[in-house]
Amino acid sequence: MIKHPIVVMTMCGSMLLGQVAPTASEAAKSTTDNPLVITVECSRKSHLVHVNEPFDFIITANKPKKLKVVVSMDGEAVLNRLTVTPPARVSAVLPQAGFVRCAVSSFEKDSQPVLCGVGVDPDQLRPLLPEPPDFDEFWNNTKAELAAIPANFNMRKYASDSMFEYYQISCDNLNNQKAYAFLSLPVDKTKKLPLLVTFPGGEAYQNEEAFVNLCVKNSFGVECARLVYHLPPYPPEKNLADAKARHSQFLKEIGLGRYIFFGVEDRNKFYTRTAVTGCLRLLDEALKQPGLDFERVVYHGASHGGAFGLYLVAFSDKFKAAFCGVPNFGDRGGFLAGRHTPDSSRTSPIFRSHLDTLLYFDTAFAARRIEIPVMIGVGFIDPFCTPSSVYTIYNELKGPKFLLPKIKNGHGDAPPEYSPMTYLWLAKQIGE
Repeated sequence: MIKHPIVVMTMCGSMLLGQVAPTASEAAKSTTDNPLVITVECSRKSHLVHVNEPFDFIITANKPKKLKVVVSMDGEAVLNRLTVTPPARVSAVLPQAGFVRCAVSSFEKDSQPVLCGVGVDPDQLRPLLPEPPDFDEFWNNTKAELAAIPANFNMRKYASDSMFEYYQISCDNLNNQKAYAFLSLPVDKTKKLPLLVTFPGGEAYQNEEAFVNLCVKNSFGVECARLVYHLPPYPPEKNLADAKARHSQFLKEIGLGRYIFFGVEDRNKFYTRTAVTGCLRLLDEALKQPGLDFERVVYHGASHGGAFGLYLVAFSDKFKAAFCGVPNFGDRGGFLAGRHTPDSSRTSPIFRSHLDTLLYFDTAFAARRIEIPVMIGVGFIDPFCTPSSVYTIYNELKGPKFLLPKIKNGHGDAPPEYSPMTYLWLAKQIGE
């Protein structure tokens, strides 16, 4: 266990003299009408401190109940376990760069912890393990292997409106697989629109109806064509219900709970290698179509999609700029030093026993090869793509870089201005 000094100071309220305890039914009603509300704040508004600099977690609640407190490094190495009665202050100091997380919950069953995260000189974070010496050779050989396979590119139009035509596109890929995506092209091919590229989060399977709705909504705020990847190596379905059923069937066929574990025993068969090459080829083929301005190609994605944005921008020269929100898969070996590596928790040991494969797909190493402008989003209480791992990625970027911190948010949540700012920044990168 990694140790550092942690001091707890509590300030307890007192019960009024002569107060009568409520009956069981009254207590149950009171719990329903007045649920326990816990808050955890940092004594530093920025949620940033230096190594060996003390700070406080300030814990309050609307009821004087005993609470569980777990202080850790991003949810990985547990630094201390405490019981406090609010209001309380937990003072902490960390002797190395990283993130300290305070998780506070009640002793009731299924109580969800309230989190607060503090960065300790996070600009000093670097990947724990060294980059494989043949990293570039591996990826150059991968692209050469793809080039030797005929593309067999195919486009199938399945919908259109007054502005766009919507296509499902596909091509041949490595490991006898096919790659799939959706592409929208302007009806008026003289427009030469910018192309917004996205790899979705989660299991990243798409459907025809969702793509049309996404294009019609157009969160970008700029008239653009769109390329959205479909990760699994089977054709997309028409609607969400069928897409979910098909993906469940696919996972049963390969005998895995998640596709991200596929082929992890062999770097040449690992799903990321095949998916990246498929995305690169589909992008190249899409940019051959009329109506697109290949000088204005930008990327927007988060989580799994944040990770793939880093791969694509690192291994393709087609992009002008990229937003990668809470990107996954950075600092693959960080757990060895008590940091929490994304998708490498104690409940998924498969990602802790195959570092010989995973280091070739560490997004921090991909970031070292990126020189175009990149904006990175990071959630200080993100339990999935933890801030310590995101900072290792950000710190490795070689070109102009911009950090968009969510100091009080986690993975999928954000302040209302967060998403519009990402699209506005991308629009400015292409002169819109």
